[in-house]
Amino acid sequence: MNVVSLPKYEELKKILLINAGITHMLPSECKALSDRIFKKNGNRISETTFKRIYGFAYSKYSPSLFTLNVLAKYCNYKSWDDFCQKQEKLVATSNDDLNWQVLQQNANKITRFTLQTLKNKTGIPYNQTIDRDFIDYHLDEFINSTCTGTFIAAPAGYGKTVALCQWIEKKMAIDELNNSNDIILLFSSNAIMSALISGRDIHDWMLALLGYTTDNDVNVLLDIKQRGSSKFYLIIDGFDEHMFKSDHFRVILNQLVDIFSFYRSHEWFKLVLTTRSATWINNKHELEIGSNTWFTGFKDNHSINVPLFSLDEIKSLCQKIRPGTENALTINVAENFNHPLYFQFYYQEHKENFSLSNADHLCFYDTISTFILNKVYLGHYSAEKILLIKNLVEELDIKNNVYQINKLRVNNTIKKHTHAYLELLSIGFIRELNESSNYQYNTYIVFGNNDYLEHSIAKILLYNNGNLFDADLVTVINNLLINNTHKVNVLKWCVIHAIKSGQLKSIEYITEVYLNTNEKSDLITFLGEVLESEYSSTNRNASLIQYFKHSFSEKLFDYFFGLELINSDYKKFLQVLLKFELSNKKKILIHSTLAIIAAIQVDLNELESSLVNLKSFPKAEYESFGVNPLNCLDAIYYHLKYGIIKTEVLADLTKLYFNADHVSTLKKSAANDMLYLLGLYTLLLSNNPKKTLRFINFLRNNYHTDILEEHISQYGFFINTLAATSYFELGEHDKVAEIYALISAAYKKSDDLLTPYMRIYFHSLKINTFINTSKENLIPGEMKNVNNITTKYGYKFSKLYISSIILKSMTLQNLAPEFYKQVNYDFNKIIRDCRLNAKLFLQTINK
Repeated sequence: MNVVSLPKYEELKKILLINAGITHMLPSECKALSDRIFKKNGNRISETTFKRIYGFAYSKYSPSLFTLNVLAKYCNYKSWDDFCQKQEKLVATSNDDLNWQVLQQNANKITRFTLQTLKNKTGIPYNQTIDRDFIDYHLDEFINSTCTGTFIAAPAGYGKTVALCQWIEKKMAIDELNNSNDIILLFSSNAIMSALISGRDIHDWMLALLGYTTDNDVNVLLDIKQRGSSKFYLIIDGFDEHMFKSDHFRVILNQLVDIFSFYRSHEWFKLVLTTRSATWINNKHELEIGSNTWFTGFKDNHSINVPLFSLDEIKSLCQKIRPGTENALTINVAENFNHPLYFQFYYQEHKENFSLSNADHLCFYDTISTFILNKVYLGHYSAEKILLIKNLVEELDIKNNVYQINKLRVNNTIKKHTHAYLELLSIGFIRELNESSNYQYNTYIVFGNNDYLEHSIAKILLYNNGNLFDADLVTVINNLLINNTHKVNVLKWCVIHAIKSGQLKSIEYITEVYLNTNEKSDLITFLGEVLESEYSSTNRNASLIQYFKHSFSEKLFDYFFGLELINSDYKKFLQVLLKFELSNKKKILIHSTLAIIAAIQVDLNELESSLVNLKSFPKAEYESFGVNPLNCLDAIYYHLKYGIIKTEVLADLTKLYFNADHVSTLKKSAANDMLYLLGLYTLLLSNNPKKTLRFINFLRNNYHTDILEEHISQYGFFINTLAATSYFELGEHDKVAEIYALISAAYKKSDDLLTPYMRIYFHSLKINTFINTSKENLIPGEMKNVNNITTKYGYKFSKLYISSIILKSMTLQNLAPEFYKQVNYDFNKIIRDCRLNAKLFLQTINK
């Protein structure tokens, strides 16, 4: 191994670029530089070697003497020795001029070179990245503190390096503008590794790299007359234990601790490290010397001080990548891509036509799949990595929600797959945390995030089941993931596998998975996105084509229906269903549901369009329905559009009282539940709450007769809230309060059991309960919840009804005039925007 003088080597690299006429070294210049040297002196140095020399590729060893001689000859020296001798003479004449400014100039050269190297490695072109406020706040607080060092700590892919580069560039620009003499010396972990391999102490190497002997340079640093109020920032990017062999990391850590110990009493010295959280957790006992030495800025117990992207940051980043384009992002999409690493992978997959506006849940899963393909399934040790992941999943206690794996239990497995383990650590797929105490060794392994965890669980469950999505797999999921927050996402990965592997008919097994209503809604939305993506794909396989040519089974089709599922994503799902070869009856149910959504969102154009579709079917097709959806929806449309009540439709609904035999023979299904609820909503047009209550009682006696089932079902929820609405209009507030107590008790265990559409009904019921009571002061809080739900999901009709109840309350007008004015303003705005008649909602009820 050659021991190379690093200052001379760095100087030779600079002179080489000057002679070659290269202003800024880029990876693309390496081939040209190789050709120029060969053309001048007949010696070939490969493009790869130049990438190692200039930091674009990892370099384990110092350059060979042959390489150094060739470079020196190209720069018009006889050899490497000749170059070194002449450099020593230049250094001897300049040593008398040592000062803080020279130190600053040399540090700037190194820092700018390191910056350029780091910027060239960013996943998104550096000029398209954005400034992040957190780094400014963090480092400003650190600089103004008495602490000597700080960590920028987060798992892999949080954007630590990019944020640091942005801050350094801004800092250097401001310093130049203000004639500040602060010194910033930036190194990457690759440079530290090179120093270690060359046999140098990091401190001596750092000072020598600046062009000074250790004694002289320390004197300059400590000379307060030269330094004044300036600060020296030593910044090391990527100080992660996975980057080095274990023994190498210990050496570097010890040397860094020595540097830290030497300078920590000097307030002008500041050390900044970027690292993964696991490195800090595992080694903080070595780094914490005395008290008040490290500024961490951690906001939680996970040793992370780098936040994920905010919604505004995502919008800014999208705008910078594609200026002039509008990015209408939903909250769900923002939450999926707020991880900088996922955003980066999505960009790389869609760089030619980048936009998050069209991204959905499936795009997020595709992004994760791309990451796992590139980082786990491809490359070295892929089989070993998959085996290791399998062993780790098998060590999880999933039933008890324990996702930490004691390292001692898997240590023998790790020894068999050491390289695979280190690679999984390096990409952040898994993390190793050491939280040992004085009395107990406690090192454990966790997956890098929930996405990797859920993907791994799904893949192992499928592997253990012969990669089949069937009843056996569903049984395992139900038993293993009962009341588990990871269940739906694990199931999503299984659904993707089933569709991609041609097991399309097996999708019916999702009906057997134990899911609450929100989980079911989430799964149905996701299934629609997957089917839509596959249907639109240019590479559709034969099994998929055949799948769309057939109808769903009655059981699966019925699984897709329910008022509780209504939201914008559900609307897209229903439109995907229409691409299948369905019977007229099933098409009528889908178009009816789309019309109901349009009515709830008070989109009269969309409602009219759905009615046109419904009227295209023969009248005979409607005879098998317990309630004619076309007549009901047409009556609702006429009432909203023209204020006309179609009394013949109300009369038909009333006739059902006398046809109990027909109703009792109808199969209890989600589709029939929805139709009878549609009939109830239509009866509200009569402005006669007693008639509504009679219809509810009729259904209780002849359709859903199980009282216990009604209390816990979504159908029962809507029946009870509609009954409460009728009792409220009749002034029977005790019965309203009774129903509220009943529903509240049924759902108090978990708010997650209420879907957004159910929640807006629940808040409406609470407002009805609070009206004209001592709890009226709580109504503004409930209305805030209503506004939030309406803004996100567009339930304008519900908001109009709730607002009308509030606007009829003279007590509230006197008690909270500003709130009353705001409700009135919002109410009239919806009325104007939707071109409705306010009297439809404010008229007095006929009791």
